[in-house]
Amino acid sequence: MSFVFDKILDAIVASNSTRDAIRIVQDAYDHDFTTFHLLVNPAEKLDNPFVRTTYPDAWVTHYLLNNYAGIDPILERALSEGDSFGWHELEPSANTRMMFKAAARFGIGASGYSFVYEDRRGRRGVFSLNSGMEQAAWIRYITPLVDQFETMLPILHSKAVSEATSETSGAPVLTRREYECLRLSSEGKSYSEIAIILSLSDHTVRSYLKLARIKLDCVSLAQAVAKAVRLRII
Repeated sequence: MSFVFDKILDAIVASNSTRDAIRIVQDAYDHDFTTFHLLVNPAEKLDNPFVRTTYPDAWVTHYLLNNYAGIDPILERALSEGDSFGWHELEPSANTRMMFKAAARFGIGASGYSFVYEDRRGRRGVFSLNSGMEQAAWIRYITPLVDQFETMLPILHSKAVSEATSETSGAPVLTRREYECLRLSSEGKSYSEIAIILSLSDHTVRSYLKLARIKLDCVSLAQAVAKAVRLRII
């Protein structure tokens, strides 16, 4: 390993959070986006997932609102086989084509590589790099760097586990709009009334409330409101 890589590794180790760590990776290399996805219980993809990413907020929101985690071919492959893989190895299913087509509208390319790590407690981390490079150029780029990213993987995983464990005892963080919509809903306001109060469209209000519900891990808005009150979020 080179002196430059050693400096990158030292910076990742010294970073204060998983978010800071993947930003260090993002800034040090030439791919477009970096993500670390920790599954506390790999048997259930949506069981309290911990995700840190440099993807644009618009894509993350679209991903959550459309429940792509349930059909994400990258997570499917990481969970079913447990080995690192290039995205060109994914099965060309309808779900794969649909997700990549949707991602392209947000400036996300179809080239990528996911490194998979499983610790002794069965917690699985998925460290993914994404690029808009053409496949041949991407393979030339990523191949000599695989060992470097594999070396980072357990460090990132350990950092994510530590951070996720500390979060389980606290409440999820809502954005200002998610909080406002949820608070007004707790006061009995309808979607239309909330939209008028906050000068938003009904659709936007529904989106914010859905995101709040997902973050609170609830199946209904009423359950989300009750949980938010119990956790003293609102």
